[in-house]
Amino acid sequence: MGLYENGKEVESGLLNPGKIAPRTRMQVTVPYTYAKLKTDAEYFVKVQFLLKEDQPWAQKNYVMAEEQLPVKAATGFKPMNEAAAAAGEITVEKQADPRFSTLKGGNFTVRFDNEEGTIYSLNYGGETIIADGNGPRLDAFRAFTNNDNWFYQTWFEAGLHNLKHRATVSKLIERKDGSVVLFYTVESQAPNAAKILGGTSSGKNSIQELTDRKFGEDDFKFTTNQVWTVYRDGSIELQASITSNRPSLVLPRLGYVMKMPQRYGSFTYYGRGPVENYADRKAGQFIELYESTVAAQFANFPKPQDMGNHEDVRWCALTDKAGKGAQFIATSRLSVSALQYSAHDLILAGHPYQLPEAGDTYLHLDLAVTGLGGNSCGQGGPLTPDRVFAGQNHTGFIIRPAAQDLTAAAQVAPAGDIPLSVTRTRAGMVELSSIDKNAVILYTIGKSKAAIPYTEPIDLRGGGVITAWFKNNPAIKSTVTFPKIETIQTEVVYASSEEVYDGSAKNLVDNDPNTIWHSMYSVTVAKHPHWVDLDAGDVKNITGFTYLPRQDGGNGNVKDYTIHVSMDGKNWGEPVQKGSFANNRDAKKVTFNRPVKGRYIRFTALSEQSGQDFASGAELSILAE
Repeated sequence: MGLYENGKEVESGLLNPGKIAPRTRMQVTVPYTYAKLKTDAEYFVKVQFLLKEDQPWAQKNYVMAEEQLPVKAATGFKPMNEAAAAAGEITVEKQADPRFSTLKGGNFTVRFDNEEGTIYSLNYGGETIIADGNGPRLDAFRAFTNNDNWFYQTWFEAGLHNLKHRATVSKLIERKDGSVVLFYTVESQAPNAAKILGGTSSGKNSIQELTDRKFGEDDFKFTTNQVWTVYRDGSIELQASITSNRPSLVLPRLGYVMKMPQRYGSFTYYGRGPVENYADRKAGQFIELYESTVAAQFANFPKPQDMGNHEDVRWCALTDKAGKGAQFIATSRLSVSALQYSAHDLILAGHPYQLPEAGDTYLHLDLAVTGLGGNSCGQGGPLTPDRVFAGQNHTGFIIRPAAQDLTAAAQVAPAGDIPLSVTRTRAGMVELSSIDKNAVILYTIGKSKAAIPYTEPIDLRGGGVITAWFKNNPAIKSTVTFPKIETIQTEVVYASSEEVYDGSAKNLVDNDPNTIWHSMYSVTVAKHPHWVDLDAGDVKNITGFTYLPRQDGGNGNVKDYTIHVSMDGKNWGEPVQKGSFANNRDAKKVTFNRPVKGRYIRFTALSEQSGQDFASGAELSILAE
């Protein structure tokens, strides 16, 4: 066994339980004293079962099985503002160009890009850590693996590979403790949709930009409240609240990516390793302190793909041969990778020899990375807990100058200002939230100046403008404009075909995109057409509908459809709308030429995108005046 302190083995020895008969148990005492463990250190015990004698297939002491057991979490870290209190003053330089804000301290210079809401450049001790334009940006894209064949096309349809970032709010605040806060609201959206050509394993991939499909307000985008706190010693803390207008979208990853000069080629991290690992493939990689290089993170797959990810990372560092560089400390936990190639490089190269010359390091600091699942072999995508969704998420990290003792430098706690989140459910209820569960949040609606304490979700189905802020920090405000929700509440009253247990037609109107309606397949495969009848409760002026295909990439995606409207649910007449959906997993909105009066609505699937007899859907919403 071995006792590990902050990732390093500090005690080791052999435990001899004697002979243990089959199907029996024995309690073994691990000889360490809990009371002597340090408060600000994290401890694990590694237990290994070793082969007692040489065998033809392995030598004595071969590890037959092993496990890592958590012993104690680290507590009592010094807050960042206290850790940096002894450093000099921060100077906010006056800028001729309002695009930039430049801050200088005794040993650092950082420039922020006020148009993109991020670090533009960073210098520690005269050394370039981040060159112009290479600072951290929100990122939700990875080089797809073979197992990503269930959802990778959606990434390009949503423009995840081509996000452009625009700060809509920019504010600089000088705090009493000598630190400086820069607050931004950033919208991240691609200019247009795209299509990936070639498949996951062809080695002949290309990205086709669909410039005729320009993105607008209704297309996928992230909205992020980013708070950067710059401390006296040059440490920089990010706290980010990330939302999107399509919370059900499964993302390959969610976090930040930045580029660092190639000379910082030493990669040290405290997390799971040394082999790359993912949320659903990490139990066999233990949380220890590893010293590697960026070049060594490359895996020589026949077809380049995502690689080098490490889960449950507490901190990592990129340094040069002299130990200079930067350290990145998680405010909670991070998924981290450091590669000499971008995701685009890996996708477009058919084989490793076709990759461009290794260059600067792409450092990914992610809140989470979606697991791999097993869909290329038929077992399906990763389980829901191992998927990253584009709903409300919070992440953060601290950038510090690389210290002689990286472990000691990482023992700090976040102390920067935090953003709050303003989100609205599909039912129209606005929720205000923060990682500080005890924070008092105030808000106003529209032009009203009366501040209201937030205690419960706010009904804003009719649309409007809401502004929210913390009572103890009114300088950082979040303002969101919500459009009127046109959908009405309906009830499923009949389905021609459905899977009773996991494909009920009622899932179409449950406001949960993760549940689906699916036509029957377990007992028999029902043939087209498949239809579902909805009841609006009373007579409405129906103006259209929205259809959201199932988001897990499975079958049943509707192609051709009709819509009928009825006053009594018995006499349907001719369809009021018929058409064909595009072959993707985007939400489809159909508006009638003129409103149709009725109470009951019938949605009929006439065919499926791949020609099968199935029909499915995640959500079906009716629009009405």
